[in-house]
Order: sequence, then C-alpha cells, then structure tokens
Amino acid sequence: MSTQSIVSEQTSLAEKSPAHKVEDYMQEHLTRYLHELSDLCAIDSGTAHKAGVDEVALYLAGRMRGLDMDVTIFENEKWGNDVYGVLKGTGRGIIVLLGHMDTVYPIGTAAARPVRIEDDKVYGPGVIDMKGCILSAVYALEALEAIKHLDFAEVRFLCVSDEEISDRHSKEIIRQVCSGCHAALVLEAARENGDLVSARKGGAWYKIRASGHSAHAGVEPEKGSNAIVELAHQIVQLQALNGWRDGLTINTGRITGGTATNVVPDFAEACVDVRFARTEDRVAFEQHWYELLQQPLVAGVELSIEIDPDDREPMTCTPENLRMARLAQEIALDLGFEVRHAPTGGISDANYASGFGYPALDGLGPVGGLDHSPNEYMQLDSIAPRTALLAGLITSIGPRTE
Repeated sequence: MSTQSIVSEQTSLAEKSPAHKVEDYMQEHLTRYLHELSDLCAIDSGTAHKAGVDEVALYLAGRMRGLDMDVTIFENEKWGNDVYGVLKGTGRGIIVLLGHMDTVYPIGTAAARPVRIEDDKVYGPGVIDMKGCILSAVYALEALEAIKHLDFAEVRFLCVSDEEISDRHSKEIIRQVCSGCHAALVLEAARENGDLVSARKGGAWYKIRASGHSAHAGVEPEKGSNAIVELAHQIVQLQALNGWRDGLTINTGRITGGTATNVVPDFAEACVDVRFARTEDRVAFEQHWYELLQQPLVAGVELSIEIDPDDREPMTCTPENLRMARLAQEIALDLGFEVRHAPTGGISDANYASGFGYPALDGLGPVGGLDHSPNEYMQLDSIAPRTALLAGLITSIGPRTE
C-alpha cells in the first residue's frame, strides 16, 4: 500500500472535527440550499419595498423556529420588519450573527433575473449581498444541531431591513442584541479573493449648501451672488484634502443647484462621502473644513453643512479582532484551505458592533462579488467550506480564560 493510501486511510479513520462534519453536511444538502436561495432571491426586497422585505423576514423567522430558536419580529411602520432569533447551547460563548435582508434592486428585478448557475458561479439579485450569506448561517446552525455540537452558550441571530440606506432604525436594536456578547460575526460576503474583513474605515456623509442671491444673468448679473460658482470652488478645495490624513478619502457624489440657465443661482448643494481610518482624523478634517467654509470666494454667498446622523465609527483591528481572525485561519487550515484577513474602506454593521465596543469579524459569508450589479455572484464551491468556517467560529469563541 502506498504512503498516500495509508495517510488517506488513517485520515478517514480519525475523528473529524465539528467544522469538517458541518462541511460534509453542507455538501450533502447543497441542492436544498440552492433551492432555498432561489426562493429567497425570487422575492423583491429592495429596502423601500416593505412587503417584500417582510416576506423575507417571515421566511427566515420560520426557518429559525424550525431550529428551535426563540424568535422575535420587530415590526416597523415605514421600513421592513427585522427578525431576531436566539438559540441556546451547551457551552460558554455568546455569539451575535449580524445580517441584512434588504437589497438595492427595484421591484421587478427578481422576476427579470432569477437565480441561475453558470460554471462555478451562482448569479442573481441578492445572492451574495446578502441572502446567500444569511442562508449560509441558517445552515451552519442547522448542521451544528444535526451533529449535536452546540458548544456555545447562546447564538443571537439578527437580520435587519435597512442596511442599504442611511435612514437607519436598527442601530439601537443592534446595540441591544450585542450587549454582553463575546463576538459579533458579520455575514457580509468574503472578499472576491476570499479574504475576511478584520477592519473597516469609518464613514460620514455631509451636505454642503451654498446660499447666494438670484439675478437676471443677462440684464444685471452683478446683482447676483452665484451659489454654484462658490460651491464649485469649495468642491475643488475639498477634493484636494484626499489623503490629507492617512486613509482619508473624500468623494463629492452628487450636486444640485440653480433654477434656469438665464438666472444667477441662489442655491446649490453637494453630497459628500468621507471615509477615515481613525476617528481623530475625521475630527481634524471637520475642523479644517469648517475653517475653509469661513472664507467664501464669492461675495454674498453663505455656506453651511448638514451631517447625516448615520455616521459610523471605524472598525479597528483590535487585539480581539486579530485573535478571531487567527482562529478563523486555524479553522480554515483544518478544513484544507488558507484564508487571509484584510482592512477595507467599505462599511457595514460591523462598524456598529465595533463602535459599541465588541469584538467583530466580517466577511464570513461565502465568496462572491459584483454586489449591486446585474452580475452579482456567489462562488459555488465556497458555500460548504465557508459555512463550515462560520460554524467552527461559532463553537470556538468564548470568554477569555487567561
């Protein structure tokens, strides 16, 4: 018998780890998973489509109840309902799973682009952002129950309805759900290269307004104060601050202003996205920006700023985050693959959990990409191993003993 055969036989005789057992379970039930994913993605659940988001919430509530979870539906009048399930285990760790049910797609997209599999990819609206990721977490818990390995004190599974917008109602729910937890595992997709996310920049959004005086552009333009020209000067100054602090990025994403071509505009507005690696960088940036606003270049124009209330603190790679990332790497190696972790400029609900003071790790869904586009996809062969990785983390994280 060859050395390779002997090693293979010894491996088959050895007791498999819980993560390996979850991977086997997922492979056995992959067809069912894909059917469920198709059903979920057949529901239009753009954030503003409450009926669709509520339908997804009801579906997930039913799946959670099927796992003997204690389920609560938080009803909302304007936006979709949020669903929250709690599963008791036999271990010590209190784990929060954070996901979102809303997508960015308008009504009709689900019918126009049903889930399809081509080669090694699953395509469809919401397959990776993030219905497939939420479903992966459901199967992780289902598999742990099937193999009778509930080595955690409590899993708290929250799926919110408003992640894709800035008008957030769920922030306080997230805070309450995270209270006293040992880790928040966030179900955004792994990066396209397979990386987990151990740090995220913070984000803040601003509206800068210029108020001037209107006048006839042909007869007496000198009596006007052109708000658009002033705003243009401000935008140029603002964009020059990109990189002013390490990791600081600024993007003017939308501008409006004026009423007619032959009228000196008395109003203009721009929406600005700012990302920052450290909170102190945002504070310094705002102070510097306010100083610039005190020096308008067009006489008679006044400037003001409105800050969107849904700002998010950076998710820094704390020692606890790093410990979880290394634990994930150990579990992945046991499963037969390598995984890295990296920072990203994007934000997610991991920023909230981290900002509330809890360890967080993100990118724990399957591998995928091209979110928010007609080509959004999930890597088919990543579903089982990434579900197993998530299950391994759920059962390995607990209170520090040293």
